[in-house]
Amino acid sequence: MDKSWMYADRRSREYEVGVEGFLKFAMENSRNVNLIHCPCIKCGNILQYGIAVIRDHMYINGVDTSYQSWIWHGEPYVSVANANEPFPRTNEQGYVSETVDMEDTDFGDSLNDPYEFLNVLGDGDK
Repeated sequence: MDKSWMYADRRSREYEVGVEGFLKFAMENSRNVNLIHCPCIKCGNILQYGIAVIRDHMYINGVDTSYQSWIWHGEPYVSVANANEPFPRTNEQGYVSETVDMEDTDFGDSLNDPYEFLNVLGDGDK
């Protein structure tokens, strides 16, 4: 589904057609047409309302343009991870040390000594 309307001026015909298309899509895929997640900037898909309120919010507040995969409105979730890329290697404790250029020795004896762990946390604050 084309989502370029989300970036259009809210007073434009393109935005109006996009909002109506989105609302139709949301109603067709909703379990409860009386309460649908509101994709406006202020609600951020957390609050739920009826279609009329959502329509108003989309015009008054604007739509959250970062909401590209409409998982709250019926689009299937697609993972952004690349299946061809290998997982990063981990050390014995399960830490991904090479991604942050750290070694096990950087943690000291924090895995066995709670006071050493507090020292590591203090070092992190510095």
